[in-house]
This record gives sequence, structure tokens and C-alpha cells, in this order.
Amino acid sequence: MSHLRFLAVLAPLALLSAPSFAGEEEDEERPAPVRYKVATDIDFSGLEVSASMPSMSATPGGAQDIRYFRDQVKAGAVPHPNVFTPEGLFSEHDLPVPGGAPCAQLLCPVGAAMPAQLTLQPDVRILAQLGFHTDIDAETFHRAPVNLVAVVDKSGSMSGAPLQTVKDSLHRIVDQLGPQDRLAIVLYGDRAHVFMAPTSATEKANLHRQIDGIASAGSTALEDGLRVGFDLAHTSAKGFDGTTRVMLFTDERPNVGRTDAASFMGMAEAASRDGVGMTTIGVGTIFGAELATKVSSVRGGNLFFFPDASTMQAVFTKELDTMVTELAYDMALTVTPAPGLDLAGVYGLPGDAIAWGPDGSITMKVATLFPSKEEGGIYFGFAPEAGSVQRAGAPVATVSLSYSLRSGRREGGSVTLTGTRSPPLGLTRGQLLVEEATVLKRATQLHLDENDTEGAYQLVRGLSATLHASNDASMDKERELVDTLLDTLTKLSGHAGETMRSASRDPVSGLPRR
Repeated sequence: MSHLRFLAVLAPLALLSAPSFAGEEEDEERPAPVRYKVATDIDFSGLEVSASMPSMSATPGGAQDIRYFRDQVKAGAVPHPNVFTPEGLFSEHDLPVPGGAPCAQLLCPVGAAMPAQLTLQPDVRILAQLGFHTDIDAETFHRAPVNLVAVVDKSGSMSGAPLQTVKDSLHRIVDQLGPQDRLAIVLYGDRAHVFMAPTSATEKANLHRQIDGIASAGSTALEDGLRVGFDLAHTSAKGFDGTTRVMLFTDERPNVGRTDAASFMGMAEAASRDGVGMTTIGVGTIFGAELATKVSSVRGGNLFFFPDASTMQAVFTKELDTMVTELAYDMALTVTPAPGLDLAGVYGLPGDAIAWGPDGSITMKVATLFPSKEEGGIYFGFAPEAGSVQRAGAPVATVSLSYSLRSGRREGGSVTLTGTRSPPLGLTRGQLLVEEATVLKRATQLHLDENDTEGAYQLVRGLSATLHASNDASMDKERELVDTLLDTLTKLSGHAGETMRSASRDPVSGLPRR
């Protein structure tokens, strides 16, 4: 058995036996050692989630879901690893971060750490979470009026369900727009043109009628469509008291005109610097991680995928106000490990602007942060240096940051990440998601790039056991995703017909769950 497959089999055991920080047993008043608990032996039913959080949090731009990956798995495929982004997975979950003093500026960093182990990185012994609170009251938050320019792919491949989903999306948006909002529509196929000039949202009947008139035809001149859309956005923004945003709807990569990333992203970057952001909506599209990285590296960019109209309606109902509101820009983050620790992993950071510092620190840049009604996070894995001992309550790392407000003024802050005896839900849930993200990335690579379906099967089998060992109800859709992928890999690897261990039994002891 290879080292990789051996780790996959031991994954559930490793997650159940993550070590405690030294020093926890030193308090003589306690009758027995107290260990940090990890996700698989915490009773989530008794934990309180920060639903009553008075302020909103912030989330980085980039991919906001992994729905395309889920859609492919549901269809019986093993998706390419490039269509999966960890930040997209994390964005689908509420990851409550420990509080602190009320946030007195736009963004306040918060976080904590706990012992952990990861299947594919056995050197990682501590996992830390960094999140962002804001000074925005969740109950009184109202976005600014929006001047929205929808750029719609009406090419032949969009005919039928994809275009209908886009039209349903636009109808839903119209229903949610307020009297100070405006909507314009640009269509592109072989060429691009303004289908509907900026129209007040007070004319809802007219807007719905115009949307119903959209029909598919032509190929995909995406670059031309964006050029017309951004030109219209710049023109219509003049004198508008609010924000202006382009919302691109498409089902595939461009196939007409200039299709290089620099051209596509160059326009978005220039527009953002001029005050116009871009939300990209994928409808049945093959949006890979590389394109999501490009989108997230541009100021004002975020990315969503809608496999069907019902998903679209749910997302727009919940998130339209936040997806079109840019909170801060050009965040610079520096993470400096405590003595005796090495930074061994970064999970959930969109974009690729990350560099090592001379002292073992890393500096990262996040182009844009958006407000969020749920809490999120970026995770860091730390590996102890040989001979080092980490004591309970000792600092794990220091994070310092600065960012720009819409006015251009810079603000900043810092937070020390320390271990805690009672890991917050964002960390315990986050460990499962980090495990899922790293294992799914590696398993799909093994199957598709290295022709090692057996290795992929063993990894996903171990991940399935780990997820079923947790009683966190929010992970139900992850268990369904992983089990569906496991069924596919079971057949492809020749293990069909084998008796799988019941998920109702403990993966280590084999005893039935109480």
C-alpha cells in the first residue's frame, strides 16, 4: 500500500486524535487532562451559532460557490480539479469567528487556533482561522442605489434552459430593485448591442416585458459584449447617486474575438479603478479555478454559478444586496508565525498574490471584500519545528492588515491568533472543510491527471468516513457530495460490490453510534 493510500485509510483516526497543546495538563486543580476537541468529537447540537451577531462580516471576492463542481458530481462525473476552489466551498458555509470588542472601524480582524491534523499534510498540527467583522449593523444595513448593466450571452449554446435561467434571474433582480435603482441590458452573440437602455426600476412592468423578449442566436463574442457593457456603465454612471456594476451572464468561455485573459480581465481592472465593479454569473459554464483566480484578482470582482432557476432565486433573494456592494479594496495581509512554528498551508485565499517574507511570514493581497450576512474565513496550517512545544493559550501567529476605503483612505489593524480550549464553530467546521477541499483537489488530480483511480478512491473513502463521523447538520450537503463521488470512483476503481462500512458505525471502533 502506498504512503498516500495508507494516509487515506488512517484519515478518520488522525482527525479523532489531534494532539492538545502542551501545558493543558499542568493545572493541578483539574481532575483529568482536558484536550482540545476537533470536529469529529464535538456535539454540534449544543453549540451556539452567531445568528444574533449585531454586525455583518466581510468576505473576499472571487468564487462564491462550488455549484458547478457539485453539478458535475451529481451527473456521475469526476470533475477536473480546476473547476474547484476552496474559497468557493467556504463561501457556501457560515463559519462563525470568535468575537471580541465591538468593531469600531470598517473591518476588524478576528480569529483563533486549535490543534488539528490533515490527511495530505501530516506535518500540520495547528489550524487557525482568520475572519473579518465590520462596523455595519446587520439589522439596519441598506445598500446604496445600484445602476446595474446586465451583459447577457445570447449565443446559440444558451438556447433553452441556460437562457431561461438568465431571464428568470433578471426577473428576480427586477422584483428586488428599489425605486432609486436602474437596470440596462446588453446582449451579445456574433456582435454586441444595447438591448435596453438604463431604465428606472419604477417601470417594473416594462422591465419584465423587455426581459421576456430576449432570444438566443449567434456565437460568443464575450469581449465585445463586455466592451459595450462597460462603455454603457461608464456613460450611465455620470450623475447617478449610487454604485454602478456590470453583471455578466454566460454559459461558456469566449470563442469569438480576443479571448486572452489579459483582455477580458484588463477591461474589468480598468473599469474597477474607475468605479465600476463586475459580478460574473455562470449558467452551465465551465468556469475553472484559473478563471475564478483571475476574477478575484481584479478589484470589484466576484463569481457565482447557477445550475438552475431555483438555485438562482434563492441566491438572489438572500445575497443580491451584498453581491453588488463593494466594502474595501487592496487588502494587504501579513501572517507571522510564532517562534517554533512554520506556516505550512493557506486555504481559502482567492487570487494568487502571495509571497514569502524573510522571517517565515507570508504577505497576501485581497483585491476586494464584500459585506456578508454570514461569517467566513481564511485558514492557515502551522507545523511545529522539531523540538518545539506549544503551550495552551500561547500565540500561534500574528496577523496585520491594511485596506483602502472607497474614498481611498487606508485603515488597518492586527490580531493575535491563539489556541482555545473551546474551539469556535468556525474552526471545528472549518477543519472539515479544509480536509474536504484538500482531499477533493488531490483525488480528482489522481484520477484525471495521474490515472490513479485507486488512490482517488481511497482518499475519497477516507474523507467520507471523516464527514460521517461529524454530527454537524450543515455538512449534510458535503456528505452527499462526497458519497456521490465515492459511488462513481467505486465503480471506476473496480470496487463495486464490496461491502462498505456503514456510516452509522464509528469509523475507528466499529461500534454503532449512540
